[in-house]
This record gives sequence, structure tokens and C-alpha cells, in this order.
Amino acid sequence: MRVFVFVAALMLSASLAVGVDVHDGFDAILHERVADGLVDYAGIKQHDAAKLDAYLDQLASVDLEKLTRDEQLAYYLNLYNATTIKAVIDRLHDDYSPAEKDFAVFKEPLVRVAGGQISLNHLEHQVIRRQFKDPRVHVALVCAARSCPPILNRAYRANDLDKVLDENMKRFVTDAARNQIDDEKRELRLSKIFEWYSLDFGGEEAVPAYVARYAANDVAGYRVSYLEYDWKLNARRP
Repeated sequence: MRVFVFVAALMLSASLAVGVDVHDGFDAILHERVADGLVDYAGIKQHDAAKLDAYLDQLASVDLEKLTRDEQLAYYLNLYNATTIKAVIDRLHDDYSPAEKDFAVFKEPLVRVAGGQISLNHLEHQVIRRQFKDPRVHVALVCAARSCPPILNRAYRANDLDKVLDENMKRFVTDAARNQIDDEKRELRLSKIFEWYSLDFGGEEAVPAYVARYAANDVAGYRVSYLEYDWKLNARRP
């Protein structure tokens, strides 16, 4: 019996070390508190704050060198989104917006990592974009604004990450609230994300071709403009 318990403990420790089960807690929160891409921040603040805090502490102890590339990317995407949710519930008040105080929430050192804390901006630009060079991260990182890509009601996992990122991009591109394709006028009215991060999509001139891959439309030669970004909080009522 003692040998069995010891072996079981070792197996659990190993699974957490490689991130197999580390995202379960966040997955449960998202499943309960997210619907239609909107977040019940008040519910998380009231019922799940301790669980979210424990999850972020657990992430900070993961040995990233033992993770595969997809496990690392899933880890960072979840870390960004979980930290953003934590930041919102800590600041939540009527009419809160992530744009408050000149976007201070993205500049403060809120992200828990081994050895200290970094900002959400640093995590996004200096870690995720620089290390993975995958433009689809822009439809997985959710900055808590209405014009952001809708947050999923599940955590990211390595085993289906590529498929889910592709599905995210297709859903985002074909969402008329965020990207509008007008074939009659031969116009693309796109999310500011495509303007802000045009280099990640191959450059400004390559954006229409990138959009076409997911819209299944031939938009070559379409005039491109960008929609105003709605920074109101992506909150839902309980």
C-alpha cells in the first residue's frame, strides 16, 4: 500500500510538472462563468476568487522547460487571460473599462512568473509574440474589452491547440460585429487588431490575403478600413 501511494504521488507530481492537469481549475471557472464570449466577473469575484488566485500561483511554479511548444503556448495564453480576469475582479466597479487610467492594467506588473512579476504587455509582446510568432494568438488573448475576440468557456490545451486557434480565427473573421466583409462595395472593415499587429499578419498589404484564408472570400483588391475599438468591459450579467 505504501508503495502504491508513493507511486501515485510521483505520477501526480509529474503530471502537474508537464502541465497535463494544471489548467483544470481555470477550465472549471470559465465553464461556469463564461457564456457567448462574455464573463461573469461579479460571479468570479464572489465565488471563485480564491480558486483563480490558487491557479495563478500554481502556474508560477510550473517548470516551462519541461513543456512542449504547444504546452508552453497554451500555458501562456491561459496565464494572460487568467491574469486579466484577476485584474478586472480586483478593480471591478460600475462602468469599469480596461482602458481606465490610460490602460494601466496592462502596464502594471501583475503577471506571476517564476522569480517575480511582469506586465500583461510584456507577456504579450516580449514573450508570446516574440517566442511563438503565430498571429492566431491575437484571437486567443482576451483583454477584457467588448471588441476583443470572444473568450472561450474553456482553457487552452496542447492536445487540440492548433485546431482551436484556427476555429477562433475563422469565428473572429466571420463575426460581423468585429469584421465586416462587403462584397458589393469591395470593402473590408476590419478589427483594429489587424491594423495594430499588421506585421504579425505579414504586413499591411498582406492583411486581406490573411483574412481571405478564413473568410473563404476572394477579397483581393478590396479597400481596407478599420472599425473603432469598443473598450467597454466584456461583462455579462449573472
